[in-house]
Amino acid sequence: RVGKGSFGNVYKGEWSRRQVAIKEVLPSTEYDVEKYMAREITLMQQARHPNVVQYLGLCLAPPAPPPSKNDSDDSDDSDSGSAKPAAGTSKRVLIISEFLPRGNLRQYILDRTLPFPWRLRISFATDIARALAYLHARNTMHRDLKGENLLVSDNERLKACDFGLARVAHAVVNGQGGSEEIDARKPSDMYTYCGTDGYMSPEILLGLPFDIRTDIYSLGILYIEIASRKLASTTTFARRPPNYHLSREEVLSSVSSVCPRSFVDLALECCDANPDRRPDCKAILRRLRSIEHEV
Repeated sequence: RVGKGSFGNVYKGEWSRRQVAIKEVLPSTEYDVEKYMAREITLMQQARHPNVVQYLGLCLAPPAPPPSKNDSDDSDDSDSGSAKPAAGTSKRVLIISEFLPRGNLRQYILDRTLPFPWRLRISFATDIARALAYLHARNTMHRDLKGENLLVSDNERLKACDFGLARVAHAVVNGQGGSEEIDARKPSDMYTYCGTDGYMSPEILLGLPFDIRTDIYSLGILYIEIASRKLASTTTFARRPPNYHLSREEVLSSVSSVCPRSFVDLALECCDANPDRRPDCKAILRRLRSIEHEV
């Protein structure tokens, strides 16, 4: 096993003489796994972008054997939203995608033995913004943007994965067998609690309506992690009630002394508690092009 996603384990395998990632979608007593699985497969099938992991196929497999002690002890990616297996499953659903061998952004942030020069950091920041721009242009929110869901390719480009929590705004089936259209750029009825705590926007934490700008908040947290090489947690870059504001002073004191101030300013703007004041992906990419000249 090489990791965990929102709703299943991820393994390395081989298909047609190429290395692939195999995501085993686990049944759950806590989530409607079929709904989220269908959403992820639909998004991956349709996605064609250099900063989005390539979908290769899907298959059904026999039930898995009981987990070994090593499997149960493996907690490399302790996602709070990971599915818990239910007994009595007759088939396993396996999603096959390209395998990216260089780990993920979280590892680059934490592992001080990995070279992480500023040119690479800004390149990673640009890759994430490009992936988001692609999704948002398709009227889709990722809703669980974090370092574990950003994989590193052989040529050190980031690719977004794990669309189990993503929300497709169009062709939402209604109870009468028809469909209704929802614009993800409008708050509408999107109240569903989702994502990972350290990256959640204030509007999600407060139970308010949210839209694609919640992804921009998560992007800002990732940029702060890239700048500081520290992960957001209950003690680092923590937000507290009643407003769940991020401490600007803590961020500024945590970033590297050689970090471009313009990059920190961009990260903080993305993390503005007011969604109306957050930049969109087009503005973010424009500013990142300027920041590239500073490093």
